[in-house]
Amino acid sequence: MLLLTIGLYALLSHEITPLFSDGKYRIGEGPWQTFTDTLPSAVDSPQYLDLTFSLGLRTLHSRNFQIIADDCVEKLSVNEQAVGQHVIPFCDLSHGRVLDLGPKLHAGSNQIAMTIQNVGGPASYTWRIAWWDPLLLSLRVLLLLGLIAGVVLLAKGLALSRWQNTFFGVFSLGVVLRLLYVFATPYQVRAYDADGHLEYIQYVAQHLALPSIRDGWEFYQAPLYYVLTGLWLHMGTAFGRALSLLIRDIQWIAFFSSVVTLAGMGWIATLVFSPKEKLERVLFFALLAVLPSIVFLAPRINNDVLLFPLEVFCFGFLIAWWQNGRWKNWWVALLLLALSILTKTNGLLLVPVAFLLLALRQRLPLKKKVLVGAVSLLFLSLATGWMFTLRSGASIDQPLVVNTGNLSSALYVKNNVETFSEFNPFRMAVYPYNNPWDDAYGRQYFWEYFFKSAFFGEFDLGATLKPLASSILVCGFLALLYAAYGAWTCIRREGLDTLPLWGGAGLLLLGHALHRAVTPHSCAQDFRFSLLVSVPLVFFAIRGLRQTHSPFLRSTGVVILLASIALEIALLVGIVVTL
Repeated sequence: MLLLTIGLYALLSHEITPLFSDGKYRIGEGPWQTFTDTLPSAVDSPQYLDLTFSLGLRTLHSRNFQIIADDCVEKLSVNEQAVGQHVIPFCDLSHGRVLDLGPKLHAGSNQIAMTIQNVGGPASYTWRIAWWDPLLLSLRVLLLLGLIAGVVLLAKGLALSRWQNTFFGVFSLGVVLRLLYVFATPYQVRAYDADGHLEYIQYVAQHLALPSIRDGWEFYQAPLYYVLTGLWLHMGTAFGRALSLLIRDIQWIAFFSSVVTLAGMGWIATLVFSPKEKLERVLFFALLAVLPSIVFLAPRINNDVLLFPLEVFCFGFLIAWWQNGRWKNWWVALLLLALSILTKTNGLLLVPVAFLLLALRQRLPLKKKVLVGAVSLLFLSLATGWMFTLRSGASIDQPLVVNTGNLSSALYVKNNVETFSEFNPFRMAVYPYNNPWDDAYGRQYFWEYFFKSAFFGEFDLGATLKPLASSILVCGFLALLYAAYGAWTCIRREGLDTLPLWGGAGLLLLGHALHRAVTPHSCAQDFRFSLLVSVPLVFFAIRGLRQTHSPFLRSTGVVILLASIALEIALLVGIVVTL
């Protein structure tokens, strides 16, 4: 049922996906020029560009399209018939306009002409099927119904217990939320330098080689993710697959990576809580499954989508090694650590975590610690050191994150005691969203920006969702109080038994704070750089309410965590509905 549903959806979605040809443009009354993927930047402001291209449709095709332009759509015609007179011109980079073009479209090639106004930077436009188009929406509903039927049949066939069914249900809920979010989210939406990451992938696909780290905005990044997706793009191009379809393929790769990550977090739940702690396992898994900043990874095109599952499984194997001492767990963790560093240099933050555990491992002779540590360091150096020494453009004199030197001065924030110590929950409730450019939103305070970005990134989700966002932050702050108590009780009562969790959290947070101090920009405070810290923080929140002696506080804590789960689900559904 599951395989049949997915296969049928892939076949039909390919059938209804429109194909866009290379087009032509002209600026003002200038000559017509061809373009493929990019349009020129504005020289004069405003600059008007006339565009023509063809839209290829099969017999089965959609009729409702969402149209966005950077910065404004001035005119639009389909097959020489003007459309959208009631809404055009418009300027809306977030949502654009959805137009019913059905009466003017036909199977085959449709000629599109549009005029866009560009007031600065590169010009661009986006055409995509509106998510609520009846044909596309029906297809997705059928997919969801098929998946739900498959999941129910699978659960019945496995004859799971009540708590196992609940755990499996949380996993299914997490998958469905990610699927809905992927349905409604183009790769450029709530993303970070999406076109820069795509440029890196395209370079690898075209040249089957790595670029010099200073030849593109994101080219300094570690290469593993770009090699894997670049090879897919290369093969797809060789078979004549359109770029728009290949980009969607890369988003589906991110989705499946997100599902694997979800499974990894479920596995960690079974490691950190005993079989008797059934409710704790479910709460832990559910809180991570619906955390928006983790769900946001599902449709993205960047190396975070591969880094996070590698980090989650690396952390899980380190915990397993700490608990049972089996060396295969250590070496698997080390392999995953090397792959993490090869995916993104943020993976380096796990190096001190791993070696802290090795250094403090009890009942392990010092000689063996030294030997294992030396071999492990040698392995990591041989596997990853070439990135920092032999890659074209690598230099000791340059920072690891090359583009930090090119960030706007308007993103600069001060390094002082106040910016690293102030944490105002009232300000966060009033301004729940981050704004990396405006001090009124508290962007200069490291912990406030970090905390808010755990739920919303650096994105403004709109006035409609603002009360919901503020409620999530209030619940998150209250849960953080339980987490602080839980961390203290773990250190005081359990000590080294929970070292991977409190030691790992401390080192990850310290590493992020040092990164912010060295690179004092508001965007350097984003939680996405330390997503793995969500695992120990959620564990501490649950352990905190478990350790409290007051039944009232324990019950209140459960209500707060359940409310957080419900509010975050509502937020994710709200994002999808309001797109």
